[in-house]
Amino acid sequence: MRFGGPDVARAQLQHLLKVSEQTHVTMRVIPFEATYYPGSGQSLYYVREPVPALDTAQLDQSHGPVFIDSEAQLSQYRLLLDRLDAAALSPEQSRELVHNIAHDL
Repeated sequence: MRFGGPDVARAQLQHLLKVSEQTHVTMRVIPFEATYYPGSGQSLYYVREPVPALDTAQLDQSHGPVFIDSEAQLSQYRLLLDRLDAAALSPEQSRELVHNIAHDL
């Protein structure tokens, strides 16, 4: 999606590329060709802890954030994240796609 015109979009994509060079950041892109992917349309933050029982998921809802920490629900979100991982390009392919889109703007 393009907001703010090509210059703004290019700057945002270049920022993503720069940030993705950091060792603690992994950028994964689900390409538009993937017409459906699990979890589309919702914002999900998942915090993995050294002990899985301490993991937390946060969903952004119109009425505010919802925090999920029950093992039954977390196991569903772990499955969702595994499916997203399978749908996404590799980090190298993701960087190449973002670079090409920024270049073409």
